[in-house]
Amino acid sequence: MRKAIKKHRTICIVAGVCIVILVSLLLSGLRLCVIQSGSMEPTIPTYSVCLVTTRVAYGDLSVGDIVVYTRRSDGQQIVHRIVDVTDTGAITRGDANQTDDGISVTPDNLYARYIAHIPCGGRIINAIRTPTGCAVIAALVVFLLAWNMIDDKRQKST
Repeated sequence: MRKAIKKHRTICIVAGVCIVILVSLLLSGLRLCVIQSGSMEPTIPTYSVCLVTTRVAYGDLSVGDIVVYTRRSDGQQIVHRIVDVTDTGAITRGDANQTDDGISVTPDNLYARYIAHIPCGGRIINAIRTPTGCAVIAALVVFLLAWNMIDDKRQKST
């Protein structure tokens, strides 16, 4: 009986810690984004997971900053480096690109500033976001819960 309580306590503690971390990240303005193209290589490899902060003021941006902005034409979020700041907005370019994006960042479409990245972590996030990935995670959770219940029954019978 005590072993079963310890198992459930551990699960609750792990779940609680995960929830506290998630809420802390959301309240602090930190977000994760996945790099889907090679435009920022070699600085940020394709399929990296970037940690960005949404708590950034447009006036604090300078040449060399890597920012996340929302592209007006399709609403997609782009991660590129600022190469020039003008009166009408910031001009960005991917490190691997030969041409500028033009005036792409203004106070209206600035989303975040880059902090750090984890190479290849985006492959896992992209897989989880698919229906198959969700099904695999759901099946894994059901399997672990079933295993826990079966183990509890074995402990009671011995």
